[in-house]
Amino acid sequence: MKYWITGIIVLVLALAAWYVFSGRTAEVTESPAVAPPIAQRPSEPMKPAEVVPEPVAEQTAPEPAPPVEEVPPLPALAESDAAAVETLAALAGASPLTDYLAGDAVIPRIVATVDALDGRQVPGVIQAVQGPGGDFLVTADESPQVVIRNEAGDPIPQYVVDPANYQRYSVYVEMLEATDPEELASAFRDNQPLFEKAFSQMGYPEGDFDQRLRTVIDDLLATPEPQRPLRLIKPEAYFLYAEEELESLSAGQKVLLRMGPDNAARVKDRLRAFRDALAAG
Repeated sequence: MKYWITGIIVLVLALAAWYVFSGRTAEVTESPAVAPPIAQRPSEPMKPAEVVPEPVAEQTAPEPAPPVEEVPPLPALAESDAAAVETLAALAGASPLTDYLAGDAVIPRIVATVDALDGRQVPGVIQAVQGPGGDFLVTADESPQVVIRNEAGDPIPQYVVDPANYQRYSVYVEMLEATDPEELASAFRDNQPLFEKAFSQMGYPEGDFDQRLRTVIDDLLATPEPQRPLRLIKPEAYFLYAEEELESLSAGQKVLLRMGPDNAARVKDRLRAFRDALAAG
């Protein structure tokens, strides 16, 4: 279109030039000789200058813009279970994640579990993932180095963690390693409003589950690596760590201790990568 307009402008300028120069008449002078003047042919009007059309530049069709992928709106938190399970299953690949993941209130359970990991315990009613099956494997310590007594003065039986117990956690570690940290961080970002909503419903009106998640990851990464075997006592229904400094650890840190040093190191490596992916996002 602009080239066509330019051609019109050039034509108008040429016509204007032809009108100016063609309006002038040539001056006639007489010879001083007696002979009658020779009749001269009237001058012909000037022909208009030939208009050379401006070359039209070859136009290149613009490349089509890439299609804009429409992002579907997030579901309501109460209706997000199916989407959450589908997303997590896709991230974990072929691992049997859905065999261990709770099928209801998935995101609220994840948020509640994360929030409780740096506390004293994680109540079973809020856990997003089922614990390992089978019994917690221990071996009685018949000759403990330190005798621990109850309030009545009687010695409390002591145990050590059986290394065979660590295999109960292998499937969880393998599922974690099958998940790409960057894809997991991206999925979290895409669904973060749902996590923040669940977090605010737990009594955190200011939200910021993102920061809470990083705090808990840092707590897990700070889990100590004590010498083995780990000594346990069972004064009542549950096993406790014999060393007070270990029993005072957070619930998440004690889970890492129970799964064994090799599994704990693999989990920490994945947590670092996930934390870095969150920071980069």
